[in-house]
Amino acid sequence: MQVPSLQPYFETFGHDAAPHSGAVNAAAGATIERALKSPVEAPGRGILLMAPRAGFGKTHLLEQLRRGLAGSHEFLPLRPLDGRHVDPAAAIEDALRGLTRPLPASGGLTHLDLHARHLFARGLEPLVVSGEVPCQDREAAAEALRRRPVETFDFHHPQAVTAHWTRENFEVLGPRLSLEISRLTEGSLNQTAFWVAALFHYAVASPENPGRSGRLLQTAADGADAERFGTLLALLSRLRRVVVVVDDLEGVHGDPDGARRVAGFLATVRQEAPRVDLIVSVNDDVWESSFVPALSGGLRDRLSELPVRLGTLDDERLLSLLAGRGIADPRALVRRLGLSPEDLYARRVLQRAAELIQREPELASGGESASGPADDGSRRNGE
Repeated sequence: MQVPSLQPYFETFGHDAAPHSGAVNAAAGATIERALKSPVEAPGRGILLMAPRAGFGKTHLLEQLRRGLAGSHEFLPLRPLDGRHVDPAAAIEDALRGLTRPLPASGGLTHLDLHARHLFARGLEPLVVSGEVPCQDREAAAEALRRRPVETFDFHHPQAVTAHWTRENFEVLGPRLSLEISRLTEGSLNQTAFWVAALFHYAVASPENPGRSGRLLQTAADGADAERFGTLLALLSRLRRVVVVVDDLEGVHGDPDGARRVAGFLATVRQEAPRVDLIVSVNDDVWESSFVPALSGGLRDRLSELPVRLGTLDDERLLSLLAGRGIADPRALVRRLGLSPEDLYARRVLQRAAELIQREPELASGGESASGPADDGSRRNGE
């Protein structure tokens, strides 16, 4: 008999997830999804996802949200080193690596190519409308920039006149584009100019050039700081919702100084990119031992504008969890778990189920062991 696998018990945001059980943490997921489904121009929110301890499914829930909203949202992981130090260069590299993956059947174009073309169109449009950029038909040119930015700024198409004119005149035009785009984002002109130049050189390079992404990563990492990362997010958030996810903070447990550094970095990012949504995923012990004593009430409030808490599993969610892992008759297995109420969270349930099935494989198909069924109350009181 084939025994279903109940692992993995541990997951990492942005990687393949374990089988999903829709009922587990469904209410929390719906609350976060509603908050994230805001118009692109709406201010971002600080979402605090909490659980009593590790193993309640925070990472799994975040991964399901990322997959479900992939068409309209850009989810970017922020991974503090040792859980307590945020490296701006690593944060930028993580963001750009995701954005520079080739799109399907695109000849090597990436999401970042599309973002760059939209931004150049946004920056050039007011210059065309004002007449600062000469063109024969101002109205038609502005309409093309608004409605067809990807085609208008196709640097690799021989008939894309605007794109080729921009490339030939970028040395003079670049500062004006940067100024207009910084006005749109209300961000730092210096940092905006850095990204406009970096994205221009990336966009004009051939998509078939294997080194263009590497050159961008190297340029962006040199001298990176929180302001540069925040400006990148501000540019991206003009086009679609951007969600920054912090999901590995165990290293900051008992370290208020580490919590203060992480929170300070996040505060800078939110200041530079006010449209960005931020999700901080943390266990109660880490929050209470590190963030609460380290942060002012105002900064804690900024991180927790929308608090969302995961709880233990009720009967419906317990059965859904086991059924989602391939257990034919989860009720039969539940009768044998022998867990106390506080142990009814995903990781502990799966670990206990795996131990039982290893000893008694027939439980995977719903059969009872030779010792007979246990009383239904055994999973509640551990008897």
